[in-house]
Amino acid sequence: MVKRRSKTCFHEPAAFYAFILFISNALLTDKSFIDIPNTISMLSLFVNPCSEQVHEGRFCMRGKKNIDAAKIAQLAGVSRATVSRVVNNYAFVKPTTRKRVLEVIERYAYSPNFSAQILAGKRSKTIGLFHLVAKRFEPHSRLEDTHINFMTEQIINTATLGGSYTLVHQVSDVNDASEKKKIMDMFHQKRIDAGIFMGFPNSCELIEELVAYGFVIGVFNQHRPDKTEPNRVVVRLDYSSIATSVAYAVSLGHKRIMFIGADMLNLVGLDVFRIFSEAMAKYRLPIRLGSILCAQALARTPAAEAFSTFMEARAPDQPLPTCIICGNDIMAFGVIDALRRYGLDSPRDMAIIGSDDILVSQYFTPPLTTMRYDFDGMMKTLTLKVLEYVEKPLATQFVKTYSGEIVIRESCRASLSKAP
Repeated sequence: MVKRRSKTCFHEPAAFYAFILFISNALLTDKSFIDIPNTISMLSLFVNPCSEQVHEGRFCMRGKKNIDAAKIAQLAGVSRATVSRVVNNYAFVKPTTRKRVLEVIERYAYSPNFSAQILAGKRSKTIGLFHLVAKRFEPHSRLEDTHINFMTEQIINTATLGGSYTLVHQVSDVNDASEKKKIMDMFHQKRIDAGIFMGFPNSCELIEELVAYGFVIGVFNQHRPDKTEPNRVVVRLDYSSIATSVAYAVSLGHKRIMFIGADMLNLVGLDVFRIFSEAMAKYRLPIRLGSILCAQALARTPAAEAFSTFMEARAPDQPLPTCIICGNDIMAFGVIDALRRYGLDSPRDMAIIGSDDILVSQYFTPPLTTMRYDFDGMMKTLTLKVLEYVEKPLATQFVKTYSGEIVIRESCRASLSKAP
């Protein structure tokens, strides 16, 4: 309950206890006598009469007053609407009026109620950045996949320049019900205006539900030609770069070429394997048993495990590949690890080609030949388009595909094999 009343305000909480101690001491010293004048004088040192809008049962501490927009308006001699215009930095406020209101706001350390602003339909000026991290393969990915850090930084910087905050949230299991509810609540409670998703499966129930609700969703590297909602903003890699890797391997004389990827059960994975197969067919190179391996994830350990499984299962007379193209650079590191366990070396025994050109690839042993993409440009475009939709909904879906270019380093050299 809120009402207007006059009351006595203690300057500091300690003053109240000091006053009680003073009275108690007087009573203990002489129960029959209390020096009334001294008591009143003592009380006057600690208290001060004031009148303001207060909540029932709440002490009023000097310098700690609960002040709202109405009080600011009253003190500045303006309407409450004018205070709102100043707080929200609207242009049509007289400079003198703006200065007077800002002086009062600063004097009383006033800050508008965020929850009330949201209830009034205003935006939170915050976008969510959701990154899926596989717990099982976390140690390698955190140490080596520095691209994620740079991509995250680019999103945050772009959002900041656009006047928005970024809430970063790591997701360990996209199928976990409590995790899903937590993310859904962020949108429904309007704590964020939009969300950007990185590393999620191509077909993700959470993303589809959010898009269906009408929330603005940006997705990195999703390929869903069957989905055309304008509130779904997509930037993705052009996987035809795999054909570029095959062409480079062929130019070095390699004919037994292997590809190690992941996620063969979704559209992106199937598209990747299809492009590799078509590139091999273009050069009339056969797809032998074991020419395509599907790891459990696009990570170092799964790639090493996939290649080790191939080595253990192959027949003694089955020739080894002379070149291996990997789904990303970290998978290439895993394959090189596995080669060494079998006494093999890159590039002496096998050429290795990665994809993404992460920072450590140039310092790896051997320095990795790989495909380079403009990840900074992708993250900037994705963030700007998401912010643009928040301000003014797009009429059509935005999808942009980025091509890669090959970076030649020491993990590849001409094939020494004469066998077909």
